[in-house]
Amino acid sequence: MRERLLLLIPVTGFSCLLVLFVVLWQASQHQNIRLQGLTNRVKDLEQREEVNSRQLLEQQLGVLKTRQQKLQTDIQSLQSFQNEYAKREARLLETLRQDATLPSTPEGISADESAIPNPVITNPSAPSP
Repeated sequence: MRERLLLLIPVTGFSCLLVLFVVLWQASQHQNIRLQGLTNRVKDLEQREEVNSRQLLEQQLGVLKTRQQKLQTDIQSLQSFQNEYAKREARLLETLRQDATLPSTPEGISADESAIPNPVITNPSAPSP
């Protein structure tokens, strides 16, 4: 009987090792499947992130284009205002030059001389008003 027990120990030990190996193999397969699933999930998230960042960049580009168009219209408005102002200023200067050359001064006296007022001479002996 002792001999049978000695033969039984290696058989049961081998059976236990075989069961342990199968269990470890299945656990390894399960872990590999989970890792593959997680890898796929990470790839999906990265793709979503790329899509989201692309959409965000497109939105920002749209906002920048809108701002650029608004600034361009503002610049055009300011340029037209500046041109109108320059034309008005030129007309005003032309009007002032024409008014300055009118014959409002007697001949022989320059326009500068007519701009200087005549000094008032008062009679010291006259009574003050």
